[in-house]
Amino acid sequence: MKKLMILLLVLLLSGCSNSWERIFVDMSSTPKTYGVWLSYVDYGDMLKGKSESEFQQNVQTMMANLESLGMNRIYTHVSMFTDSLYESEYYPMSRYVSGKIGKTVDYDPLEIIISEASLRQIQVEAWINPLRSFTKSEMEQVSNKYPVRQWYDDNELRKQNLMLVDNRYYLNPGSQDVKELVNNYVKELCTKYNLAGVHIDDYFYPTGMKDAFDESTYVAYTQEYPEISVADYRREMTNQLVSSMYQTIKGVNHLMVFSISPSANIDTNYNSYYADVLKWTQENGYCDVMIPQVYFGFENGAMPFKEVVDQWEELVGNKVRLVYGLAAYKVGEEDAYAKGGKYEWQENVDILSRQIEYVQDKEHFGGIALYRYYSMFYPKTEVKQQMKIELSKVKEVLGE
Repeated sequence: MKKLMILLLVLLLSGCSNSWERIFVDMSSTPKTYGVWLSYVDYGDMLKGKSESEFQQNVQTMMANLESLGMNRIYTHVSMFTDSLYESEYYPMSRYVSGKIGKTVDYDPLEIIISEASLRQIQVEAWINPLRSFTKSEMEQVSNKYPVRQWYDDNELRKQNLMLVDNRYYLNPGSQDVKELVNNYVKELCTKYNLAGVHIDDYFYPTGMKDAFDESTYVAYTQEYPEISVADYRREMTNQLVSSMYQTIKGVNHLMVFSISPSANIDTNYNSYYADVLKWTQENGYCDVMIPQVYFGFENGAMPFKEVVDQWEELVGNKVRLVYGLAAYKVGEEDAYAKGGKYEWQENVDILSRQIEYVQDKEHFGGIALYRYYSMFYPKTEVKQQMKIELSKVKEVLGE
């Protein structure tokens, strides 16, 4: 009877407005997340310049590898620099697909990934970077049928919508045009494909920004909120962008999840990226899953793994699933910024498995995600044997 009442409540609410209050996804009864990130960096070997059959074979191999390790989710990069893995109305085809910005191919890479994943019960989340865009030289190659190029060509629109930082443009989340573009792409993505969800990482405001970069939209905002600081304004713009993406996703399919993978450094999120992860984890309407990038070893002198995990355990409540992002790419490598733990990843072959064992015992444990696919299954020659041992131990832990 209880289950029936819950079902009736869901059906009743589905006929109400599209406000976020009705679209919270209860993930407590769903399987733990065991995921891997498929980054655009990986596309150079498996996708760019490949025929449909060659790419499909690469994807089949990838899914077999993920299944063998016990993975059930893949975060697939679909929009890296306001470009697209598939042919989109809003962004040009990525150069990581065909080798040239805007050049299309005669097959759909994302559809192939989703189709092959479904055969092995692996769910696909579409990973996008909503604000990071093209370099100045790349922008010149973009067709003027796309909004980002139209903004670039118009001095006033460029000032309002684009921020140039270290020779790369970023979309200004304080612009309504930007919010509309990002959400149009998200809606297209969620409508066109059978996805488990949408995923974003830690690329919000770029570091090293000066106040002048978003001065026009900040000044306009102060007409209504004259006391707001630049930092608080930027956090509010990020909040609005994240919340709008959440609502767009749920407006298409309330069962799709929205996951965010911020830096594991909570202070850096708040003060440098203007990402209020505390708000997102403790209030409704921002995300379903939080995946902090805990890319640190146990001996890291600045951010020791256990301490960082414990901070996140204290931070989250019961409104989001907590999944831990782990640094598979560091296996066998020197960790230059780890101070006393600089050689930890070179001297041990069981860091990932011990990290999984540690987080599995935590109250809010909702799974793990490993960065990244090619680092794990096609590592450099000098770390190949060490990675093999690490992954075998991961498999043992996950199989227990």
